[in-house]
Amino acid sequence: MPFRVTQQRPQPVLFVPRIILVLLFLLIFVHFFRTILLPEHENFIFFMFGILPARYHPDVLQAFPGRVWSAIPTFLSYSLLHADFMHLTINSLWLLAFGSMMARILGAGRFLVLYLACALAAGLAHVIVDSSSLIPMVGASGAISGTMGAGFRALPSIPGFAQTPMEEASVSSRPSPLLSLTDRRFLLISGVWLATNMLFGLTGIRVGEDVLMIAWDAHVAGFVTGALLIGIMTRG
Repeated sequence: MPFRVTQQRPQPVLFVPRIILVLLFLLIFVHFFRTILLPEHENFIFFMFGILPARYHPDVLQAFPGRVWSAIPTFLSYSLLHADFMHLTINSLWLLAFGSMMARILGAGRFLVLYLACALAAGLAHVIVDSSSLIPMVGASGAISGTMGAGFRALPSIPGFAQTPMEEASVSSRPSPLLSLTDRRFLLISGVWLATNMLFGLTGIRVGEDVLMIAWDAHVAGFVTGALLIGIMTRG
């Protein structure tokens, strides 16, 4: 029987959605701008554009240029700043992993809404929990934690994750099936992740001679926000 051989375009080994590339470029550009072009203004940048919980007290707020109008944007601008290259690298890798997954599921527009909402929730949580702190919080990890919370619920969309024929059928019939918030697998993975974050949040992470403190409250808030929002966005 004659047959025809057709050539298919090879699939890329690593497909990174454009919105993730844009975010990565933005994070790298801001870090380059701060460390290479304006190194002498590092403290000013952190205190003006990072989350400084004590800043939002009415009495303290008056001492900052722009007052309330300069304080509002910090709930998002802090997520563009990173303490050092290692901080930036770690967050970039996690963004590549979970951000790419969620951007494929949600599309660029809805993913960006999820990402920004998680960044905002993480910043608000840190201000509420550590309201008297004079140490600025910076980094995209709150927003990225949100993509992880959403990603843990979206694990059934990964081939091979479903464990039963019924689950396999569900995966094939729904574009982005989600684990419920009470699913034992979601609770187990989330419990381990949350416990690890709280542990490092209380003890810090030693890097050489320095101990880096983790804003666990921001991570938890971002994670919970992402896990909830993904259900609303996909009606899962």
